[in-house]
Order: sequence, then C-alpha cells, then structure tokens
Amino acid sequence: MDKPIVYIVDYDMPQAEILVLSKGEKLNINKYPIIKLHNEYFGGGMSSIVFQEMRESKALAYSVYSAYRTPSKLEDRHYAMSYIGTQVDKLSEAMKGMNELLDTMPESEANLSNAKQSIIKKIRTERLTKSTVLDEYEKANKMGVNYDIRNDVYNQVENFDMDDLLTFHNSHMNNHARVVMILGSKEKLDLTVLAKYGQIKELTLEDIFGY
Repeated sequence: MDKPIVYIVDYDMPQAEILVLSKGEKLNINKYPIIKLHNEYFGGGMSSIVFQEMRESKALAYSVYSAYRTPSKLEDRHYAMSYIGTQVDKLSEAMKGMNELLDTMPESEANLSNAKQSIIKKIRTERLTKSTVLDEYEKANKMGVNYDIRNDVYNQVENFDMDDLLTFHNSHMNNHARVVMILGSKEKLDLTVLAKYGQIKELTLEDIFGY
C-alpha cells in the first residue's frame, strides 16, 4: 500500500459500497486511549463528525464510518479504514467529501466533550462476566497487555484536548497512500473521477472468491 490504487469489482446493484484503507504502524498499545477518543469523535457513531457531515448534513451516504483500527496481535499493523455506502450517482461527491474529512478533520469542542462522556459512561456501566473475562484476558495477552486496558482509557481520555486529536489525526489518518475498493455497477461508475484517487485496477468475483 505504498501508492494509491482503486480496485473496482463490477456488480449489478443500484448502490456503491466503498472501502478506503491506509496502512499504519505496528500495534502501539500506548496510543489506545487516544485512538478510542479519535474514533468516537471522528467516525464511530451517529454523533461523530463523519456521520454528521456525510449523512446528516450533505446526505451523501446511507451508511458511513471511519476509524483507526487496532490490531489484535503485537506483530500486526493498525489500519485507517473508512466505509461509504451510497447511491452510484452520489459516488463522486461522497468520495470527495470523505477525502476532505480525512485530509482536514473539522473541530468541534461540543462533539469532543460528547465523545469523552460517551466513552467514560460506557466504561462505567460495562461489566465483564463469566466467559467474557477469559476472552478479554486472552485478547489482552495477544496484544502484549497484562491488565485491563480500559483503565488507561478511563484515566486518560478526559485529559486529551482538540490539539491532541488533530495531531493524532494528521499523523495517522492523513498523508498516507490510500487504497480504495469499490463494489458497484461499472457502467454507472465515473472512472475519470475515480482515477483521481489512484491507479484503477478491475477485479472479478473469481479474483476475489477463487471461483
């Protein structure tokens, strides 16, 4: 993923499903708290910046999210991943809108405060019981952690400010080569527009599934 590429899978459907990926660093558990806050603020729910801008404000998507994904193993890498489900005729605007948000994250102190409170409330009310305790223990071990990582999130999230979020976003969501994957009807896609986001490569269903 060193250079931008656009993969297209031709499938007869009225919508277009779009996934945008960029590869990050190897698992850095120390960044887990800021990652949780960034994802909650930027693209993790109905009150996030991405949802409000792409769906509520501009009506460019029926489903949308964006997050910096944390791997489950020490040797694996983080990935910045964004999804857009939209009508084919809105694909150009939707791609432009998402890339603008990835390049320049909007600032909202109210949204930041809500994101913090949402995370803290969830941790306060969440209970790990029975088999879940063992599952979380094994999950933490694979990530090189020997304690409940939620403690770090709870203790640190209130201390982050907008500058912290912007620094994280600009370092991990912006200025990276992006791979775009699109599932949709090729005859309805504007390939000239898509070519702006990278070299276009067409894949068949056989390429993906092997039959």
